Amino acid sequence: MVEPIMLSAVMVLFKAAFAGEDLDRKVGADVMSTLLGGLLRTTSPTDPVLLKVYEIVKSLDSRAYQQAMAAGNRYLAEARLSTGVRTERLKLARERLVDAASAAESMNVPMLIANAEFAVAKCDALLAAPAHAAMALDRAAAALESAIEKLDVHGAGARWRGMRDARYLQNDSVSHWLTRATSGDLVRQRDLDALGRTVADMQAELGDLTALYSEVQTAELGSAGHGQPVVWAMPAGQTIQSGLDAKAVATVTGSAPVRGFGLTVQVEQQQVRGPLEQGVLVELLLRITLEDDRRLYFRGSAAPAARPAAVRPLLPRLSALHPLLNPDGATTLHLRKGRYHHVLNLPVEGQAVDLVKIRISRPTGGGRYAETGACVYVPIVTG
Repeated sequence: MVEPIMLSAVMVLFKAAFAGEDLDRKVGADVMSTLLGGLLRTTSPTDPVLLKVYEIVKSLDSRAYQQAMAAGNRYLAEARLSTGVRTERLKLARERLVDAASAAESMNVPMLIANAEFAVAKCDALLAAPAHAAMALDRAAAALESAIEKLDVHGAGARWRGMRDARYLQNDSVSHWLTRATSGDLVRQRDLDALGRTVADMQAELGDLTALYSEVQTAELGSAGHGQPVVWAMPAGQTIQSGLDAKAVATVTGSAPVRGFGLTVQVEQQQVRGPLEQGVLVELLLRITLEDDRRLYFRGSAAPAARPAAVRPLLPRLSALHPLLNPDGATTLHLRKGRYHHVLNLPVEGQAVDLVKIRISRPTGGGRYAETGACVYVPIVTG
C-alpha cells in the first residue's frame, strides 16, 4: 500500500508546479524533503521493489538500467544537500533517469519503465517544467495500465483453487486417490505449493503496480488543480487465491474526482428512488472526462448486511434537471472521448443498494473492447 504522506507530497508538488507557483514558498522544505527522499528510495540499487523486478527479469541484461538509476540516485542525493546546487543536480539526475527509462523500454519491463518515467516526472515538476512532466506521467501511466491488464490474476487464482479442491477430493477417500493415480492425474502437495508461491508473487506484483499507479494518478490530479489523492488497490479483504472482484479498484470519496485507466469521474449528487416494481432506482449526477473512447459497465450491488434503501420520493428527480447519460436505461455504455455532465439512471433489483461499480474497458479496434481490470466503486449513501 502506498504511503499517505507520499501521496500528499506528490499532490502538493504537482498542483503547485502546474499552477506556476514558487515551489520553495508554496511546497515548503518538509514536502521537498519527503519528495527527494522518495526519489532516493525508488532509484536506490537496494529498493526492494526493484530488486524483486530484477529477480523476475534476471534473464535480461538490466545493467544499463541499473547503472543509469544509480547515477540518477547519486545526483538526487547531492540535490538534497543544498538548495544552491539543487537545480543543477536535478537536471543531471533527470538526464540519467531518461537513460534509465530508455533502457527499460528496450527490455520491455513495464514496472521499470514506469518507475523511471515517474522519477523523470518528479524531476520535471521540481524543475518547474510542467509540459515535460505531463508527458512523463502519461508514459508511466500507460506502462502500468498495460502491466495490470496483462497480469493474469484471475486465471492463476482459478487454477490454484481448482487444484486445491481437486486435491481435497482426491484425499477424501482411497478410491478417489486410486482413480486419479491410475489416470496419472494425481495432485501433489508440492505442485499445489509451487502454484501457491506463483500466486503470492503475482499478488505482490499487483500490489506494487497499483501502489505506483496511485502516485502517478495522484500527480495527474494535482496537475489538474485537484487537492485529494486517489488510491488504486486490490479490493479490500480479497486476494488472488480467494478471487478478486477486480485487479485495481478506486473508491469515490464525496465529490472528489477519481482518475485512472482513461477515466476521470466525479459524483456531484446521488439519489435513490423507489420502491419500484422490482427494486429501486439509483440516480447519479456524474462529471466524466474520457481521454479516449471507453466502454463503461455500471452495476448496483448490496452487501449481505445492507439495509433497505431509505428513499426520498418527494425530491425532484436529477434527470429532470440534467441530461441523461443512458436515456434507454442501458447499463453498458460506449462513450467517445470527451467530457460529460449527465445523470445516470441505474435500476437495481431488490430494496437494498450500497455500492455502484463502474467497470472500464478500452477499445482494441474493429468494435472490440478489452477489460482493463479496473473498477471504480461509488458508495451509495441511503441513510
